Amino acid sequence: MSANVKKRLRLEYLGKDKPNEPGVEAAGADALDIISEGSHLYGSVLIPDGSYEALRPCVILIHGFPGTARNDDLAQALRRIGCVVLTPHHRGAWGSEGKYLISNCVEDMVHIAEWVRSPEICEKWKIDPDSIFLCGHSMGGNTALQSGRRLQWVKGIILMTPYDPSYYLLHGMEDTFRGLLTDGEILHSDGLEAIYNDADAHKEAYCYPEAFEEVKDRNLCIIDGAYDDIAPGKLMVMPLWNRLKVHQTTAVQKHKTFDCEHYMCNVRFQVVTYIGEFIKEVLGE
Repeated sequence: MSANVKKRLRLEYLGKDKPNEPGVEAAGADALDIISEGSHLYGSVLIPDGSYEALRPCVILIHGFPGTARNDDLAQALRRIGCVVLTPHHRGAWGSEGKYLISNCVEDMVHIAEWVRSPEICEKWKIDPDSIFLCGHSMGGNTALQSGRRLQWVKGIILMTPYDPSYYLLHGMEDTFRGLLTDGEILHSDGLEAIYNDADAHKEAYCYPEAFEEVKDRNLCIIDGAYDDIAPGKLMVMPLWNRLKVHQTTAVQKHKTFDCEHYMCNVRFQVVTYIGEFIKEVLGE
């Protein structure tokens, strides 16, 4: 392994500031404006400083429903260790054009990931096109999983307290799912009933255990919370993980239950450390 490759990630900066170095380009940020199905999606990108000379891994950090938990602290931590970090907003969310639907989120992420992998963007931000990771929280975990199933070239999929929108619909608990949708009133959409109908139309396709064949040999990191009453791990992601853990594979596949609730408020450093170590292992460093 070359010296440059060894320096792609510096996990010692996960929990502390990385000082500026004389003569080295400072870390920074840029705006995102990506077109998905004719709608402009807005967001931001964090760029590591110039001391990371090799091509950089990229993490696309995907927000949940409706997107109030931004996870900016995780984004900055991953930027400090050497990752380019994108935080886009889906159609109908937080200023992006278009109308929000769960299926639109999946389509948006396919467009975003393919855009990031383009030669122009990889050159602009010095991204390694073979080291792009999808990292989603809550409903963003569903977005990461469903889009990752289609994008077989994605280096790794990271699910943080992932929410399976099909679970309650497939288990006769439609009212529970409707109750969780009320936060979506702040989104630009055709109404909560349209979001519900879209989820119902995709309930078989988005059922997490159905992803097994497409992800059984993929690099995968799953995080759930012992006190999560929004996306209980034992109901939503464990049916998939229980199949994965008995499958023989050379891929890096990890699961951990943290002592936390859905938003992982009391384990932020533990979570980003777990993610950073996963990325490092996948990259073989």
